[in-house]
Amino acid sequence: MSVRIEDKSVPEFPTLSLEEVKTAVGLDLGITKLVHCSDGSQIENPKFATNTKTRHLMKIRQRRVSRKKKGSKNRLKSALLVGRLHQRIADKRSAHQWQVANRIIKKADCIVAEDLNISGMKSRCKPKKDEEGNYVKNGQAAKRGLNRAISDAAWGDLISKIEYTAAKSGKVFIRVNPQHTSQKCSACGHVDKANRVSEKFICTSCGYFDHADLQAARNIKARAVEQLGLAIKKIKKVRRDSAEPKQLCLFETPTPELTGVKRRQQTARKSKRSVPGNPGIQLSLFLQDMSG
Repeated sequence: MSVRIEDKSVPEFPTLSLEEVKTAVGLDLGITKLVHCSDGSQIENPKFATNTKTRHLMKIRQRRVSRKKKGSKNRLKSALLVGRLHQRIADKRSAHQWQVANRIIKKADCIVAEDLNISGMKSRCKPKKDEEGNYVKNGQAAKRGLNRAISDAAWGDLISKIEYTAAKSGKVFIRVNPQHTSQKCSACGHVDKANRVSEKFICTSCGYFDHADLQAARNIKARAVEQLGLAIKKIKKVRRDSAEPKQLCLFETPTPELTGVKRRQQTARKSKRSVPGNPGIQLSLFLQDMSG
């Protein structure tokens, strides 16, 4: 039984209005990389269930279950080991998704993601028949591995965690239509299916090239900015270690102390003089006689 209690005396989390949003980041979910952000950053996909080590261990434990007698206690013990492995994979995936959600929320005031139909993406391929009425290959065997990878990435759970974390932090979360996000050129706006070749994006109109998923993330962000009319503030990238140069007066000679530019100090190379017993500094003739 599940009981839900709502206390209206507790105030809701404050959320930014669309007029207060100054920064935004678009998210494109993938398999090779879990998340591609519009700022150029990427988040790795650990593949907790589909990596080689886990699949080999799962295969061994499931084989041990099938070899036990049905209804026996040994079969039940082996099945419990399989269940523990599934639980461990789920716990690792959930913990990683919470870390990713908190990492993404810190990037901007507005988080934009695609409104994906994940169940439709994992649906079976339609059967094909030849002229004689016999069934032929329809690509379902190859699509099985893609469906397994999508289930392991758990895009739906990740988006739900990002949306929850955004609401808790007072950030804005938006879902946009994913149509043609990976086929549209962000430079000229040309839409063509031939623009994307695997993970490469090469525009057939203007020749602009980039990573396909990063290109899609930029289009997702641009679509949200265009639909909602967000006033995004452009941030100039400045090196943290660079100091602001001082404005020199007339007839003032520029020096490293005034301009804030530090010269690189050259260190002497190690030689035989650094051997213990030899003096570290150059001594004069008189000092050498005194040291002897």
